[in-house]
Amino acid sequence: MRNDILVLGAGAWGTAIANLLAENCNKKIFLWAYEKKVSNSINNKQINTFFLPKIKLNKNILAINDFQGVRPAYIFIVVPSQFVYSIVKNYSDSISKDSRKKISIIICSKGFDLKRRLLLSDVLKSIFPLKKIAILSGPSFADLVAQGKPTAVTVASKNLKLSEKVRGLLINKKFRVYINNDIIGVQIYGATKNILAIAAGITEGLGYGENARAAIICRGINEIEKVSLAFGGKKQTTLSLSGLGDIFLTCSSVSSRNYTFGFLIGKGKSKNDILKKNSTITEGLENAKALYLIKKKCNLDTPILDSIYKILIKDYSVKKIVNLLLARPLKKE
Repeated sequence: MRNDILVLGAGAWGTAIANLLAENCNKKIFLWAYEKKVSNSINNKQINTFFLPKIKLNKNILAINDFQGVRPAYIFIVVPSQFVYSIVKNYSDSISKDSRKKISIIICSKGFDLKRRLLLSDVLKSIFPLKKIAILSGPSFADLVAQGKPTAVTVASKNLKLSEKVRGLLINKKFRVYINNDIIGVQIYGATKNILAIAAGITEGLGYGENARAAIICRGINEIEKVSLAFGGKKQTTLSLSGLGDIFLTCSSVSSRNYTFGFLIGKGKSKNDILKKNSTITEGLENAKALYLIKKKCNLDTPILDSIYKILIKDYSVKKIVNLLLARPLKKE
């Protein structure tokens, strides 16, 4: 087992993480890309022309399309949540069971596994020991991290030593990493904040103003906390970087794909037309469907999160949903 680092996923966030690791560790970082044109761009130009076009990348990044020969000590998973299991399973099948036990897994993807209706850590613990799994989350737009702008994130694991090792790989003067042991809550917030960002974008697209957006975000946070607690998350995670920090960033910036997606829905654009013009995946769309199915057994009252499911998956009219929300009976906070 070599001490290599493998990053799965060469989108904007995967590329930014690989670049951060290459600069910090001063060693070869293997960056797996699904598309050959992406790996060629990174290797030939030191730029990810397709997903992070303005950033000159560290020369220690080696983009690959075949990860079968790589034997890493750490795997950073940065592919869309719906592909996490299949890609990781494909890699794990190529190595021995003993080798698997030595690999540390850092999940940087934010979402649920829709097919299995599980958190990503629950999906991957069937392949790797849970004590070797960590979650990286928090307010972190890829281009700003790649530019070296000050950023603070959370790494969560049941294994404190693993969290400390991951922090050691990532931290520098501009990138701060705080340790958390709430692996469930951190994942719930990372997935559901994308749904809330779509709701916030819709209110803006409808022209309802900042008062309405603030109300949607505030009540939405209350709903996400309900979901997190129902699944075993901790209340204090609400106020963490992976909780309120990530929600604030994603629900208030035009740089957020999910916020912008919601804004265009509020403006009357069709879901399919928006998706056709977007080369990156809007995670909130899949997460809205997954969350609705996952939480049905919990009987939770989450009208804002449910509304996004009804608009995007069931094709309810946006105006009808808004009127239903405004007509709900008032109650104590």
